[in-house]
Amino acid sequence: MAGSSIDLSYIRDSPQCGSLIWAGYPGEFGGPAIASVVFGQYNPAGRLPITFYPASYVDEVSMLDMRMRPSNVSPGRTYKFYTGQPVFEFGFGLSYTIFSYAWYNDSTIVSYSIQSLMKKKYDTKNVLIQSFRVNVTNTGTMNGDDVVLAYIIPPQILLDGETPPIKQLFGFERINLNVGATKQVFFPFNIDSILSVARDGSKWLHPGEYSILIGNQRMCTIELHGDSTLRQRFK
Repeated sequence: MAGSSIDLSYIRDSPQCGSLIWAGYPGEFGGPAIASVVFGQYNPAGRLPITFYPASYVDEVSMLDMRMRPSNVSPGRTYKFYTGQPVFEFGFGLSYTIFSYAWYNDSTIVSYSIQSLMKKKYDTKNVLIQSFRVNVTNTGTMNGDDVVLAYIIPPQILLDGETPPIKQLFGFERINLNVGATKQVFFPFNIDSILSVARDGSKWLHPGEYSILIGNQRMCTIELHGDSTLRQRFK
């Protein structure tokens, strides 16, 4: 039990430990909750909301350095920018059953011009560019929940000297599935999901190939064509 990230690699790597439950600070009902997981009465579906760094991280990042992106004196912060090897990564979690993902869209490659996305009809984050659909199937032997995470990976090139995110969450959905059941999950994709943030806080649309990940599976490629275009200045 811990309130934040802690180096648990000694448990993860120990031959004397078969499993690990991180319970945060669960309160007075934590005991029965943990017992129900240990004895298989409840199928866990939690996902880590933070990155668990190795202990060496405290020596690699100065407490006076609040920058997120990596630099020549820092490996970066959070799942978006940390370039080291995490003990457990953001979004990690196990289950007593197995879930499989299948892409359910017309194509695995979609293309847009930046000029078309800058048109007025895409001016608000509530207007969809695309809706991605994924079929999730419980292929294991126990009923349970799954938390489906959707990420976008921008082109990994320096833009005005800034390192882009390694990946960025743009959607998630928690679902319950009986053994053998399949459910379709929809992930709305709008213009905010594909914007890049510059050093001064302004937001841009940059050309290149963007990958869509569902969990850890690459499902789709989005191609943006045209010139880098300012979307919104920092206010």
